Amino acid sequence: MFRYIKNLRDKKTKKIEDISKLKLPPVPKFKSKPEYKKWCSDPKTDSYFITLQEGDCPSERISGKNLLNISYGLAIDYDAPPDWEYMPELLEAIDKKYTLPQYIHKTFSGYIRTFYPFEEQEGLAIPHEVYPLFAKELGKVLGVSRCFAGLDVASYEAAQVFHLFEEVQKVGKPIDPSVYKPVLFNCLMKKAPTSGDTNIPLDKVEEALRSKYENFSYWEEDFSLKARGPLFFVDPFKDSEGCMVVEDGMVCFSTRAPKSFMSWRDLLGDKFIQEYEAEKYSVLDEEFWYSGNSYYALDEGHPVTISERLLALELQSRGFSKIIKPNKNISEVDAGLLSIAKNNRVHEVAPCIWHTERVVRFNSNKILNSQNLMPIQPSEIRDPNKCKFLMNFIEQLFDEGIDYFFAWWKRFYESVLYRVIAQGQCFIIVGGTNKGKTLLSNKIIGASVGGFADASDYIAGNTTFNKELAAKALWVVDDTVSASSLQDQRKATEINKRIIANPKIEVNAKYCNAVTVPWTGRILMTTNNDANSLSVIPAMDSSNSDKILAVAVSKNASSKFPPNHELEAKIEEELPYLLRELIEMEIPKRLLGNARYGVKGYIDPAIADASYDNSSRSSIAELLDWFCKRSREQMDVVEPYWTGTLIELQSRMLLLNDGKHLGISSQFEVLRKGMNSLEEVSKKNDTVRPIRSMGQGGGKYWVIDLDEKYDLGDSTGVDPF
Repeated sequence: MFRYIKNLRDKKTKKIEDISKLKLPPVPKFKSKPEYKKWCSDPKTDSYFITLQEGDCPSERISGKNLLNISYGLAIDYDAPPDWEYMPELLEAIDKKYTLPQYIHKTFSGYIRTFYPFEEQEGLAIPHEVYPLFAKELGKVLGVSRCFAGLDVASYEAAQVFHLFEEVQKVGKPIDPSVYKPVLFNCLMKKAPTSGDTNIPLDKVEEALRSKYENFSYWEEDFSLKARGPLFFVDPFKDSEGCMVVEDGMVCFSTRAPKSFMSWRDLLGDKFIQEYEAEKYSVLDEEFWYSGNSYYALDEGHPVTISERLLALELQSRGFSKIIKPNKNISEVDAGLLSIAKNNRVHEVAPCIWHTERVVRFNSNKILNSQNLMPIQPSEIRDPNKCKFLMNFIEQLFDEGIDYFFAWWKRFYESVLYRVIAQGQCFIIVGGTNKGKTLLSNKIIGASVGGFADASDYIAGNTTFNKELAAKALWVVDDTVSASSLQDQRKATEINKRIIANPKIEVNAKYCNAVTVPWTGRILMTTNNDANSLSVIPAMDSSNSDKILAVAVSKNASSKFPPNHELEAKIEEELPYLLRELIEMEIPKRLLGNARYGVKGYIDPAIADASYDNSSRSSIAELLDWFCKRSREQMDVVEPYWTGTLIELQSRMLLLNDGKHLGISSQFEVLRKGMNSLEEVSKKNDTVRPIRSMGQGGGKYWVIDLDEKYDLGDSTGVDPF
């Protein structure tokens, strides 16, 4: 039960049972306590330095390398002298009120030392880190602080040894297990030993233990914290209580166990721990991200910002410990946060609607994909009879160009449904009011591709923020927008070109860096057929004609619709079947365009004329008409052509108008673009005044046909009605 060393330099321990029967060697007389301490540390000293504790290596003294494994009792030192003359009376009083020690003896200083051995000869297995608390709590139960004065709390340290200065007296009995075992269980609940391994749910541990150990079947209690049961992992097996479940393993209070604390790694092996840890942290890579200043988590499948504090609580709920474990510098919670920041770092957060991956690599950036686009799924079966209302509505809406519409819609819808990068034209629908243009664009086409976004302000240049737009495949510009809000047609034209021609857009959100994402959606414009409304139509020149599909609504299109609730229910019911028809539809070969847009460009002739009338070309044509008439008037001999640069043309106009600018003649860039556009038109339309440009010396000069047959004409006497 006891072990001893010869002196304080000695490291080898020997066993001894009854210290009261020891014949102690004589101890020299010392003048002072320092002399005594020096003697105790002398390697030549041969005496008895007692301990009731045993390390992992029983024959070695307890140290930082040889931790406590088994305790055989408690030794208590006091730093005050008792009244030795009345010791029998004191012991009698203690026995009545507290627990009498089994052994006492007098120290060098004349103080008293007491020993409380355990009754069970095999001792009690106690984890090293738990022993100080256990010794203190057991001391309270025994009443050691009340038995004698001057309790030395250093007695609670497992490595302490005590010199037997004088003969030991046997005065009591060993402590009953009913006293010290409950104390140990309570201490283990307060301060359970831990390992440096990751926390593992007990249900997973139980499953692994049941698979590995045959005798685990004898575990009768629920496998939960503080549950006690047999040493199922010890051979030969004995069906008796010997261990208790704690968070990181089994605490073994039976000395039959290999160690007082068996971690899950000890019981299940390195592979089990490594595989679970990898699985535990891999889940983080699928659910959490870090952008450099914010964490993100999935909320109903959609990434949203989450504060570091809330994320830490989320990790705790998943079994990550906030306690810094042995041999670790940070807690599991902090390790989880660090793992997310290192392994799941993204550069930006933005919708990439043509990608289903959570993280999209684009332009050397890792983009956390915030898209939640949900196009309507087509019906599994084909049944044209179940979409008659919608099909009839679309067919009566258009006279010409309906085949272009279906071809355009098919390519668009399938690109969204199957997440296929496929560019397409800007689609323009022109017609009278209350004909169903908005119904078609928003409720039918928009619904089919997962919704739409109003792009009026963005197209108008009134805002640069377009994060909400980037999240949708369809951008609509409706009847309410006109050239006055778009500032001018040139801006609308340039924006249209940029968006349609490029398979990507720059996403701008407030207080965030701009990020470029892949985007091949569509712009759909609906406009009335009055001059003001038609002003939104982009200029349809050669650089833009392949990027536009423009159809006119039939004059005979119905304006009668069911009530809104009936209409919406009908669309919801029939649209999946119409989309199945759309998928099954084959695009006629005559409509097939290049690989870029898939469908040929188409512009209804009436819309093209209206576009021309509202474009800068029309203004330039009027300006040139005036110029040609005035030039002919100033010529003695009428020449067939005028030739010169644009600057010379501007100067000539000033001269012809008495030094005053005429209309847009002073705007050089507008004049240049208008002349370029008019040149293109004149090559195709023989009713338009021919103009040609030619390069010379790095510049350009123009040739204008002055023939009066191209004059715009005289409306005098013509009845406008």
